[in-house]
Amino acid sequence: MKYPFSTNSTEFQKQYKEALGFTDADIPLRKIKPDLRNAAQELIDLIGKSTYDSLIANTELNIEGAEDASTPYQDEDMTEIFRYALATMSYAMFAPSNDLAHTPNGRRMRSSGDEKTPFEHMIVRSDDVLQRRSFKAADRLLNYLDQNSDTWKDSDAFKASHKLFVRNLKDYEPRYQLSSSLLFLKLRPGLEMCENRNILSRIGSTVFESLKAKVLYFAKEPDGEAQEAITLNEARMITLIKDACCYYALSWGIKRLQINLFPEGVLQPVRGDRATIRGRSVPQFLEVDQVSNLFLEDCNKSLKEIEDHYKVMFPPPVVETSETESEDPYGFNKNDNFVST
Repeated sequence: MKYPFSTNSTEFQKQYKEALGFTDADIPLRKIKPDLRNAAQELIDLIGKSTYDSLIANTELNIEGAEDASTPYQDEDMTEIFRYALATMSYAMFAPSNDLAHTPNGRRMRSSGDEKTPFEHMIVRSDDVLQRRSFKAADRLLNYLDQNSDTWKDSDAFKASHKLFVRNLKDYEPRYQLSSSLLFLKLRPGLEMCENRNILSRIGSTVFESLKAKVLYFAKEPDGEAQEAITLNEARMITLIKDACCYYALSWGIKRLQINLFPEGVLQPVRGDRATIRGRSVPQFLEVDQVSNLFLEDCNKSLKEIEDHYKVMFPPPVVETSETESEDPYGFNKNDNFVST
């Protein structure tokens, strides 16, 4: 597997340190390589092998202005963002295990005269920060790819999210401020699940496919006229579907994804006062289940509105009944003495 760093040990340490920007010492390739491999695989799982290979290919191009450089030139911004994403992801895996020395006599604490071992709450806080850094770095890479990579736009990973009613962050904004392309991709299974389990059964396959076809068409051709325009009733239904899918995905994701993926306002985790590195008290305000249920309540309200609006779009037929049919089904009527007695 290729990485956006030199295979020369000395050059690697320089590039890796420059990519991270906050480490004090150089990290040898032999020590970080297993975590670098795992981070690269995570990135491949996220953006696809073809997109990863295109990023590697870009790093191997000539830099404009270099001696004997020829076109095509390297996209240096893409290389920098790619290196930072991979470096932070791998370092977030590497750092916790590097706090202790792994010796034949077991794990030993590192210490020296001019350094002090940090308190456990400092280590835990640092782990959280490293994890958030890695998420932000991956998010920044995705945003750059959205704007500058045709390979990414042609990938299955990109196309899969754009086949849904909720296609991008802009669709999420009126409902919830995600502000993260990475989180949006992680929530995609929840969005798809809501469409298949909750929307399709309520509006039927014919209406479902018709609305989705129009959404996808006008997303690609905003000024297009090749397809019948979206009516006001259809626009209202599409809005309600997006509402339900967004809230369902959040309810689904808050229980399954890492909390650090979400904005800090969703839950306020509080570390325990106990002297244990993994000690946590319950969230300060709402627990995970309670937050999930709040989003699910919003989803259920939207689903009820979908049912009501479907009846507006397709009113049930009014069946006229004759006087005979309106009488008691058991054969009694108002003139029957037994009934009126």
